[in-house]
Amino acid sequence: MSLVAHQGATLLSLVADVFGGRSHGVPRRWRQLIRTAVSRVGPTVLNPLFAPGYSVIPDCVTPTVCMPDGDAASQFAQLADLSPDTLLDELETEFGGTVPPQWRLVVDHPQQWIHAYVGLLQCVWREFHPIWRSAEGLIRRETERVGAALVQGCAEAVLQGLSGRFHLAGDSLQLPDPQGTTYTLDERRLVLVPVVSGPGASMFAMDRTDMVWIGYPLPGIGRLWESSAVPVEPTKDALSLVVGQLRAVILRAAAQPLAMGELAVLLNCSPANATHHCSHLVDAGLLERHREGRNVRIGRTERGDAVVDLLSQARKVPEGFR
Repeated sequence: MSLVAHQGATLLSLVADVFGGRSHGVPRRWRQLIRTAVSRVGPTVLNPLFAPGYSVIPDCVTPTVCMPDGDAASQFAQLADLSPDTLLDELETEFGGTVPPQWRLVVDHPQQWIHAYVGLLQCVWREFHPIWRSAEGLIRRETERVGAALVQGCAEAVLQGLSGRFHLAGDSLQLPDPQGTTYTLDERRLVLVPVVSGPGASMFAMDRTDMVWIGYPLPGIGRLWESSAVPVEPTKDALSLVVGQLRAVILRAAAQPLAMGELAVLLNCSPANATHHCSHLVDAGLLERHREGRNVRIGRTERGDAVVDLLSQARKVPEGFR
């Protein structure tokens, strides 16, 4: 087992959430940043990849095809050099000769689609790259944590704590796969990939002969939401001043419902500590709890939305009062 910080996995998670209807819990500000980045080129080029009822993306255009090697720039170069014939051959293989309607435009104009697709991915990464750079400290710490656990023979503890959406049962790791297929690792290596997007990030590839990789939320990522939420010093963040820095992170993270275990991982704190702070926010009417099966999830109330919006904008001084 090893860990790889692969930019392509984060890029795929971001576009799948923001444009593909696959909720990974990307925070609202990041979603807005990404949507603005592609406003000129438009996201329609992604429609074939994320059409409802289909989850197949040809390997040759998947941002994770070079896993575990390569950064985003090298992936873009590889995509730009992609032969239209290679793309058409993969579509033929994937869909058994009957290409779904959403791919027909790609089949008719493969070179134009490849060009537009690469351009969109580059726009997204250009805007998001500063956030990735700010996550490098958390990635280093996660690399050290996993490495230390492996040296000490504690791989099970690592797998158990990857995500609230994963569950380790004996020697089996249960993942949220809608098809419910069972795979064996055999002699393949297992690669863990921390993803810088949202608390619901869940990605995996089981069909390679040399490895299986699993993408999961980078622990402590909630701190990035807080630091990127306002481009000023943390002490001047109105929301943090009113409710405290950790509770401000919780409120921003809870824009989409979160399981308590997911929140604890994102905040890099104990579940008891996360529960303590959430209880105060529930009492204040800013958060609400609801149960989904065995999990208790928390989310912002309308009052919580209003408070976050108000205090996130409080630093902006009207023109007439300067």
